Amino acid sequence: MKKLLTRNQAAEYLKSLGLRSSKMTLARQAMSGEGAKYVLIGRTSYYTKEWLDEWLESQMKPQTHLKGA
Repeated sequence: MKKLLTRNQAAEYLKSLGLRSSKMTLARQAMSGEGAKYVLIGRTSYYTKEWLDEWLESQMKPQTHLKGA
């Protein structure tokens, strides 16, 4: 069984990777369908590190800016 993280622990995990994150940010992303996968057990949301890492990888798209455009 994979270790489950509460939403607060998930935010702390993302912070440990250098991201600005909070429990409320994760909640907003969950409600909009834009965040990492999670499960509800009772009324509590749980994440796994693997799901958070997958979501983070999907967000890593290099950006370029054109000069003079």
